[in-house]
Amino acid sequence: MFHTDIAIIGGGIMGCSLAWHLARSGAKVSLLERATIAAGASGRTGALLRQHYSNRPEAGLAHYSLKTFASWGEIVGDDCGFTKSGLVVPIEAGPDADSNLDRLRRNISMQREIGIDTHLISPPELQELQPSAQIADVLAAAFEPSSGYVDAIAATRSMATAARLEGADIYERRRVTGIASSGGHVTGVQTDHESIVADVVVCAAGPWSNPILSTVGLTIPLTALRVQVVVLQQPLSFDEPLLSYIDTSAGMFCRAWGRGTLLVGVAGGDQHDFADPDNFDPRNDEEYPDLAIAAISRRIPAMAGATYLHGHAGLYDMTPDGHPIIGPAGPDGLYLMLGFNGAGFKKGPAVGQCLAELILSGAAKLVDLSPFALERFGKEGWQEPWSDTEYTLATDFGRRL
Repeated sequence: MFHTDIAIIGGGIMGCSLAWHLARSGAKVSLLERATIAAGASGRTGALLRQHYSNRPEAGLAHYSLKTFASWGEIVGDDCGFTKSGLVVPIEAGPDADSNLDRLRRNISMQREIGIDTHLISPPELQELQPSAQIADVLAAAFEPSSGYVDAIAATRSMATAARLEGADIYERRRVTGIASSGGHVTGVQTDHESIVADVVVCAAGPWSNPILSTVGLTIPLTALRVQVVVLQQPLSFDEPLLSYIDTSAGMFCRAWGRGTLLVGVAGGDQHDFADPDNFDPRNDEEYPDLAIAAISRRIPAMAGATYLHGHAGLYDMTPDGHPIIGPAGPDGLYLMLGFNGAGFKKGPAVGQCLAELILSGAAKLVDLSPFALERFGKEGWQEPWSDTEYTLATDFGRRL
């Protein structure tokens, strides 16, 4: 048994970011990871860094996080593999086109107010940026020239190392089996190795959260969704830099992976299925590579000649409204940072800063976290800050934009 000020459950980007922000503020922190750092959802993400959101809170979190990713060496130390590729979010020229174009314009305006480098482009302008792009189905697009992607595992491990250098204790192969509480306040956690006394407990365990939280009587509206990605070798005929895409019209997201290779994920279809986090198939389904090649070819026809190299399946922790749960819950001293719906990695640095501010000072200063409160579910009269600016999507990404 030992004592720590704050016990963090989960060694993905969220837990590691929070540990770093807390430790550099002087808190005594212990992070507990059931496997190895970035072994869960953070290690299987596409790690695209988009700032395009239809609501101000998440756009702000993504924007401030991008500032950290882009200057990682100076702020965190080491290297996160940040690549500024430029990122495009096309809107389909089809049903709901007029309302989606209106939402696109309003969202870009909101994002620019925050400070996001984004602007509306026409289909010909998209083709100027990506000469191989097929644009017949595109009405317009948002273009973020400063966005891109990172190496997810390198970034998460680097954040964990930075937290350790600030004094945090990082424990791998420590599976938390329960949270202890007394008199309405958390008192620590129980692991498969020992009991840990803590004044504050933060659950950042993603799809593995509910069994842990049930030990203090909490059941979170959270489900695990199995989602796949592939890495393709592009044909030699495609010899231009690849933009990153969040493309609901083509039904895919993609980014460069390495020299001559790219990562692709497919939206919608039977490849998205609910899963047991402790018993899911991490391999690609047999038909998935062909689905991915077909999807990327709808935007970049030259990719019809791509070849499947490898791929995997990972998990999204899904909430009913497609937005995360961040903040206090249950007994005093318990906080949650989970339910990011497959769109959390890009927000990790800022979410960690905001929750650290909330824990240490009682208020998040960088971005207001109140829209992400657990209590919004089932609360009569709750006003969602995002409902009138979400797009009608051509394909289901398993999350909202």
